Amino acid sequence: MVTLIRDLRIKSSTVEIEKFDAAITICQTIIRSISAVCKPSPVKPIICFYCSKYENIDPTYLKKVLPKGTQERHAVRDQVIEMLNADNILLQPDNVNVVFAVNSCQDGQWPHKELLYDLDCKYPGLSFRVPLLVSHVPSDFHMYRSFNHFTILESYTGAFKHKRDLGVKVFGSNSIPFNKYTHLLLGDKWYLKQQVDDNTKKLIEQKASSENWNILPDKLILKSLLDAQLPISPSVFVEPEI
Repeated sequence: MVTLIRDLRIKSSTVEIEKFDAAITICQTIIRSISAVCKPSPVKPIICFYCSKYENIDPTYLKKVLPKGTQERHAVRDQVIEMLNADNILLQPDNVNVVFAVNSCQDGQWPHKELLYDLDCKYPGLSFRVPLLVSHVPSDFHMYRSFNHFTILESYTGAFKHKRDLGVKVFGSNSIPFNKYTHLLLGDKWYLKQQVDDNTKKLIEQKASSENWNILPDKLILKSLLDAQLPISPSVFVEPEI
């Protein structure tokens, strides 16, 4: 929902009912469009609209200053949560399951982990599904580890992105692949802060390029990072269950 709100450029100064109507209208359009192309099946597709409270991410990793417009989008998000919790008016076609989820990030849990846990409890065998994610928030991209096939749809380009494309998307680098360790170290432009200085980041990129990290499994990338003896405690990028 935060990505939807961002793309619609809904302003906090807009009358409350207009904000709600704009968000819900696009949700209903998505539901109708997907339902129209889905044949009846014992295993129904799941359409999940989720609202994550990213500002509750562990302050060890959360940026102190979030990008311009973030608070405004969060204010709209909170109003949508309040309205939908009071009266869920989303369409519920017979051939798809429509879910509205709120991820509060309580007890230090990452929002995408909370979302996956709740969905898996409701829909067993979730990991065997083939998801299509629409999100601009890189911490959500870690859902890729829960599925055999995982695709991101860029809302502003219509392009499909896969795990191999995420290093460029998140870090702007062809050499550094996206995974738990690189993300926690290098952060992103939305919510996670960079844990090392720019010179160390350049050294990591040089190491990634010379060792061709793009073809290495995560455990060998971790070994390389540990061998580099970075000026930061390994626990910062090893221990979190992101």
